[in-house]
Amino acid sequence: MSNPYAQSVEYARFGPWIDAVAHHDDVPRLFRDHPVDLAAARLVLKVPRNIPRRDATPDMDLYDHLLVVDDAGLTVLSRDGHDADRRRPAPPRGFTADRIALADIVALEDSVNLLRGRYRIHTRDGGGVGFAFSGSARASLALLTDALRATFPTRDDARPAGPAGLALAAATAGLTADLRPLDAAGDLALTADIRDVVAARPTVAAWACHPRRVLAPTGDGPRGLVRRIGHAWSPMVLQGAIVAGDGAALEILGRHEPLTRGNAPVHSASRLTMALSRLDAIAMTDLAGYAGADVATLTAGGWHARLPVPHGSSTLELLAAARPR
Repeated sequence: MSNPYAQSVEYARFGPWIDAVAHHDDVPRLFRDHPVDLAAARLVLKVPRNIPRRDATPDMDLYDHLLVVDDAGLTVLSRDGHDADRRRPAPPRGFTADRIALADIVALEDSVNLLRGRYRIHTRDGGGVGFAFSGSARASLALLTDALRATFPTRDDARPAGPAGLALAAATAGLTADLRPLDAAGDLALTADIRDVVAARPTVAAWACHPRRVLAPTGDGPRGLVRRIGHAWSPMVLQGAIVAGDGAALEILGRHEPLTRGNAPVHSASRLTMALSRLDAIAMTDLAGYAGADVATLTAGGWHARLPVPHGSSTLELLAAARPR
């Protein structure tokens, strides 16, 4: 039987923010029958449903996820979509539970486009767990990134890293990027993001960057002419990015999409945090359909990330130097 008091308290406290959980009474009632050792946990966060406050009711399950980080792994409890006001029978628990070992995590990714946020934990088998959140609560998820990032091995205590990881570590020793081109291009949000990362973890340094750049389409004949005319009205823009890191992680700060069409300002942000010692390879290929840029593919087991980088940038020089020989 549901507890009316617990329902009313949860409803009264409901909002778009992601809160840390320190006491059992703060655990959303949906997840209370799952054993959570708050005393042993490094971090516990509850993620609310991304709905307006006016649409919430006391009989709803108002939290989508409970995230629990302990010394061995990450537990993600996720509401299965059932609400108390629906007429179908409730499942036995109303939520699913995923468990990820810390040693299997290769990358953490969060992105926000206006108020639409997405967070994903990537694992070495190419899978992982992801969830949506309100973009207004993004700062709280930095706590999750920091807690999981703190478990990444460093160059000193890691198992032998892949060749790309070792090369990147050597290439970035003492390297500090000049961020002034970003400010000159108006990419002030990126420089603000790296300041926030460094403030939380002073060991991080910016290693390379590139400001946004319009790319020229390739193609010959009538088809190429049509592409160039279309791009004159709506150009392809390679968005700016910063590559940073320390002995434990590689950080890439950018926009929610690295390639966008049009002249409208982009109000979005993304952060990709990779375990440096678990990085297996970096490959460089041409960016199909456009001149003046390559694509860096970073691989860790079955997972990979693709980062378009412009020619002549310090980002391209850094990642190209980190390729295995």
